[in-house]
Amino acid sequence: MELSRKLLTIKPSATMAITAAAKAMKAAGEDVVGFGAGEPDFDTPEFIKAAAKEALDKGMTKYTDVSGTPALRQEIANLLKKRFGLSYTAKQIVVSNGAKHTLANVFAAILNPGDEVIIPAPYWLSYPVIVEMADGVPVFVEADEANEFKVTAKQLEAAINEKTKAVIINSPSNPTGSVYTFDELKEIAAVCKKHQIFIVSDEI
Repeated sequence: MELSRKLLTIKPSATMAITAAAKAMKAAGEDVVGFGAGEPDFDTPEFIKAAAKEALDKGMTKYTDVSGTPALRQEIANLLKKRFGLSYTAKQIVVSNGAKHTLANVFAAILNPGDEVIIPAPYWLSYPVIVEMADGVPVFVEADEANEFKVTAKQLEAAINEKTKAVIINSPSNPTGSVYTFDELKEIAAVCKKHQIFIVSDEI
């Protein structure tokens, strides 16, 4: 029996392949620094472990709201207000299971077949696959070393057409580490507002 054609076009994660190779080399005694999966090289802090254990002991093991528990969403809204001066209600916050899940939800919600998403390159390997899974079309805009591998508002505007639905802005960038300045973000936002396209801001 044949699987879906969409599924068959999805390639395995190159990031996880690199991570598996690094682990195998370490297990063989080689001195290796892994640049694959983005996880810290230290253990989960004790206070987080303790809170997880406490939640289990309290029986917090049942289904929650799809968008996250109301208390958690309210805490996130409070943090956004305190740290950035942004006013959101708990109903405007959605909690999901990591970056891939979040991005898959976002693009499933905003894309129709053939809609284009601008992806500045270099980029995180999962972006194009996630866009394609939502029937979108990745469009790559090369950011060069002279501009610290950041796409400019001028480059962005040149890539926009009637099919453009969104642009992904990843700051700090994976894999380059570049961070957009406030003024650069303002210029990009102005272009997106002018052309009425979404900004998917990945700040992981």
